[in-house]
Amino acid sequence: MRGGLTLAVLLIAACGAGAERIEIVRNGRSDRVIVVPANPSASEMLAAEELGKYIGRMSGAKLRVQKGGELPPKALVVAERAHLGPWSDTIDWTDEITGDAYCISGSGSILSFVGGRGRSVLYAVYDFLDRLGCRWLAPDLDHYRGSAELVPRKGSLSVDLPCAVVERPALALRKLYVEEGHSHNAENLIRMAEWMSKARFNTLVIPTDYSGRGRVKWDNWREQVTPELQKRDITIEVGGHGYQNFLNAEMEDGRLFDQHPEWFGQDEQGNRVRSHNRVFCTSNPAAADYLIANVAAYVKERPEIRIFDFWPPDGAKWCECDKCKALGTPSNRQAILVGKVKADVEKVRPDLRLEFIAYAAAVAPPESAKLDKEVLIDFCPIGQCFEVQINDPASGQNANYVTQLKGLRKGFEGDISIYSYYRKYAWKSLPNIIPHYVQNDLKFYLTIPVQGISSYAEPGDWFTYELNHYMLSQLAWNPSADADALVRKFCEARYGPAAEPAVSTFGVLEDVVRQACSIPGTSLKTAEELSEALNKLDGAIAAMKAAQSSAADAGVQRNIGRLLLTLEYARRDIEIRKSRAAKSPATETQKLVEELHAFVSNHAEDGVFLMHSRLDMPRLLQGYGMKE
Repeated sequence: MRGGLTLAVLLIAACGAGAERIEIVRNGRSDRVIVVPANPSASEMLAAEELGKYIGRMSGAKLRVQKGGELPPKALVVAERAHLGPWSDTIDWTDEITGDAYCISGSGSILSFVGGRGRSVLYAVYDFLDRLGCRWLAPDLDHYRGSAELVPRKGSLSVDLPCAVVERPALALRKLYVEEGHSHNAENLIRMAEWMSKARFNTLVIPTDYSGRGRVKWDNWREQVTPELQKRDITIEVGGHGYQNFLNAEMEDGRLFDQHPEWFGQDEQGNRVRSHNRVFCTSNPAAADYLIANVAAYVKERPEIRIFDFWPPDGAKWCECDKCKALGTPSNRQAILVGKVKADVEKVRPDLRLEFIAYAAAVAPPESAKLDKEVLIDFCPIGQCFEVQINDPASGQNANYVTQLKGLRKGFEGDISIYSYYRKYAWKSLPNIIPHYVQNDLKFYLTIPVQGISSYAEPGDWFTYELNHYMLSQLAWNPSADADALVRKFCEARYGPAAEPAVSTFGVLEDVVRQACSIPGTSLKTAEELSEALNKLDGAIAAMKAAQSSAADAGVQRNIGRLLLTLEYARRDIEIRKSRAAKSPATETQKLVEELHAFVSNHAEDGVFLMHSRLDMPRLLQGYGMKE
């Protein structure tokens, strides 16, 4: 998969000077026929249906779908490269079309959409529709009220395609994480899957059972979501923090700890403890065998899982017994255990890929244990300081992450994916909008090199972070894309005639929030510096209010209104930080916090703020350096 390092490209193939414009629809009518292989895959069939559906929504034209046979004079061919068969000599394609790469080409009257696999056929179709004016801004979540994507109305549709378009991704793994899943359910997970194909993400990651609470759990959604992911050829990744899902004190009707206390982690005082965040005694062969048998049974019964995250508990405390400590650092112990799991699990699931997490106490490279190159490493810079780029040595924390990442790369031949924090729970839905920051990070990561990127994605505050999600989808494909042009393209679709002030507003947010708001790792600035940040926000608020008052479209007005909510939240947050910096009386600061809490609570259903425990008053007060 190291070939995934190649940057996304727009290759020139079969170019002809002055090539004619290819007409798809004229005045609401079309003589085009969509053609798929005789026995199309689910992804090929879906791609054909989507092509016809969106052409119909734009123009009113109805296109029929033909399975196999001779190509009609004006065919729109939708196929995986391996399924072209007798059409191979008729349409343009290249040997470079493998994996997630795809080709859009016009050869005479025939227009083709060829992908290296199922999902890349969909990518080709959605790319083409984007060229016709469609915009895939966000999943079709309820709070968007039908405005998640833009589908223009045009009676006639045509496209200039003088050369074949061949695209491939810079990063082979482009993942979205459900993680804590405060606002996920089966329905909006399906909406996410639909958007992921349009945005060219290729992996959805869902916990086995987040924190053992039973709500955010793959099995809860498996039956409904699996078919939707599979027909889009989206990789299903399951797991997360979870040794405890396969060995914990409550197993065997609550008797496991009493029967085998020696299996459980030892604390600093020498006591074996029941706690789920205390890693079991990995040096105990019987304990390891019990856990591995449960993991093997789990993945065997769920063949849809293609990647399994075999991670320690979140906030893991590793066993302090002498035998475990003799195995080395937490990284080394985890690597040893992953090796054992891989050896046993591949007997029942040889197709399954295991994932190791470089995180917290285990962020450093294993000192002696060697990971198999088929294992995937997820590298997690959870404490990244967003005041500067990940590779800026001005942040000691960031510099340490870079050192650890380079160490991992030096000693590991397989794929490394970055578990990014470009939408973070600890931001508490503050609008840390960072399109250019993301681009600079990704350009650096490619020099390591890494092969993947991911981000949290919660429906509850999707609107706040929709530009981050959109930009990550575009830049993970091509980190060298024009970021300014992408932001403008997004704003023109989302805000229409208010695009210009929206572009400026996102610039203000990128400049202000990561430097002045309550983003972990961001230092408390002086009252004077915070006043300057407030002035910038006030200017953006005034510009967007003016744009809202002059907007004729109700949807644009509503979207501007929600952008104003994010600006107001940032402003209130900085006001509180300014109160602290100025050492104002605690009662004044607490009043500001209470007002902020009421403001956020009043807009809990707008898709802007994700309501969870971090936004409860006690934790808000604690976060602002106060006690209730």
